[in-house]
Amino acid sequence: MSSLKRKAAQTFESVPVTKKPNRTLESFFSPQVPLPKKSSDDPTEPSHVSLSPEQTRVLRMVIDGGKNVFFTGAAGTGKSLLLRAIIRGLRNKYSKTKDAISITASTGMAASNVGGMTIHSWGAVTPNCSDMNLLIKCIKTCRPALQRWKKTKVLIIDEVSMVDGHLFQQLHDIAVTLRKPTPKPFGGIQIIVTGDFFQLPPVTKNNQEPIFAFESPAWRHTLESTVNLNDVFRQKDSIFISALNALRLGAPSDEAVKLFNSLSRPLPASPILPTELYPLRAQVAQSNASRLNALPSPKVPYVARDSGTKPKLLEHLLAEERLELKTDAQVMLIKNVDDVLVNGVVGKVLGFYHPSELTGGTLPAPSNSGLKSGSANTPSASTSSKMSSSSVPSNKIPFNTKSATETKKNGALLRYVQLSEDGRTPVRVSRWNNKENTSGTKAEVKPEKKQTEKEVDDSQEKYPLVLFEYPLQDGGYGSEAVLIKRDEFRVEDAEGKLLARRVQVPLILAWAMSIHKSQGQTIHRVKVDLGRVFEKGQSYVALSRASSIEGLQVIGFNPKKVIAHHKVIEWNQTLQSVHENI
Repeated sequence: MSSLKRKAAQTFESVPVTKKPNRTLESFFSPQVPLPKKSSDDPTEPSHVSLSPEQTRVLRMVIDGGKNVFFTGAAGTGKSLLLRAIIRGLRNKYSKTKDAISITASTGMAASNVGGMTIHSWGAVTPNCSDMNLLIKCIKTCRPALQRWKKTKVLIIDEVSMVDGHLFQQLHDIAVTLRKPTPKPFGGIQIIVTGDFFQLPPVTKNNQEPIFAFESPAWRHTLESTVNLNDVFRQKDSIFISALNALRLGAPSDEAVKLFNSLSRPLPASPILPTELYPLRAQVAQSNASRLNALPSPKVPYVARDSGTKPKLLEHLLAEERLELKTDAQVMLIKNVDDVLVNGVVGKVLGFYHPSELTGGTLPAPSNSGLKSGSANTPSASTSSKMSSSSVPSNKIPFNTKSATETKKNGALLRYVQLSEDGRTPVRVSRWNNKENTSGTKAEVKPEKKQTEKEVDDSQEKYPLVLFEYPLQDGGYGSEAVLIKRDEFRVEDAEGKLLARRVQVPLILAWAMSIHKSQGQTIHRVKVDLGRVFEKGQSYVALSRASSIEGLQVIGFNPKKVIAHHKVIEWNQTLQSVHENI
């Protein structure tokens, strides 16, 4: 048995499944994780999901054993669920220690999904800088970054497949240099790493061979336990999961090829069109522009309000310098709000309104009359979450029925806007009293004239009202109408000093998206065009963004373009052997 196998086997043996955690840590090991918030207030609805035995074992290794762990797995094995459980457990464990836990990821989109920072920003590590002395010198002059390096007890790195091996080694060496002397790797910081190396590799220049994080000496020296999750959570999609796993390994079976070829059919009609994934950014831009131009309504421009001393840094933001929208444009939210309105949720623009038009008074009680033909009336929120996708007509979506005036204005949002029976027009109540109805009369809000090109201040500007669609835990769908105002996007140096700032509506057009930007996202209706795939792992990343077969359309599937990197395949075989010895 190799040293790697022996080390991993010994680690698992040292933390048996039956080991009972300390009483003070009892809650950390509860094999249940809170589910995302739902529109239902029904107490009978499940609010937690149980972890599998192998997930619970990893959780105990991290929280109880304090081990340095890398966990991976194919689609449907619950990597994101386990990461949420680990973060929750660590926060409980270190609740009295400020800045003990640092959550990072390889890209901005991935960092946003886990509520963290990019690993470069967290560590104040200049990309492509190989001069360690210069890196250390810069960090020492940047107090916030220096304090993070010194105070962090646990460092989490998500989407590790795009972390270059040189960068992983640099992170280790910086930690050893800046922290108190210790024989432990990473200067004594506990390291939790997750991701799937069969997905997109690190970006390289001039088509050079990528160096993966697992190839660095620091990886082998640091990570005591490597866990390959095998238990599939999405049992109802077992055929889909099996086909994805074959693609992941770069060896699609005849059954997988047959399945993905059969998915060329169009998806059922829905108010939200499937998001198209393309390998090239030019394809994305062309698709979004053509769809927008085809809409008959006038364009509404939002010009970013930029400031700061380093404007070039704004080029890397998802928030666009100039955003053009129309009524009926399909858009994606690019900031996390809560567990429902997350970065990546897709919706449709219903119109453009000033906040005062939607908050004129107390809105009427929601109708409980059920779905009506040609209307957007829906069951109450407490019942809509119980509706399965099969019971909801394809052109109707259960709506949240809270009123806009019942919620606080959360910066760039006005939540729970109620819609009239046409499913598009927001409703408010007039404050005018009259003899017949002293509580006011209901009125529909009509969009006013389009905004001019000239920039207007916040007191006058109208914003897009977006109807977002999101899946419910039981397989059905819910939706919420939200007025999206401008929000702030900041780029700071390691000391927290502002370098560049953009104030923009946090939306992008979402008829199409690049495969690279989609990594880490779960998209519920997606159309994948694989005709011009060029990168190893690209086909697998694109197809695994879909949450189910029912919501996936595949164009241009070619099994010859399903390629996994040879170094990842060889390394994965070692992981499989390690797992078998547990």
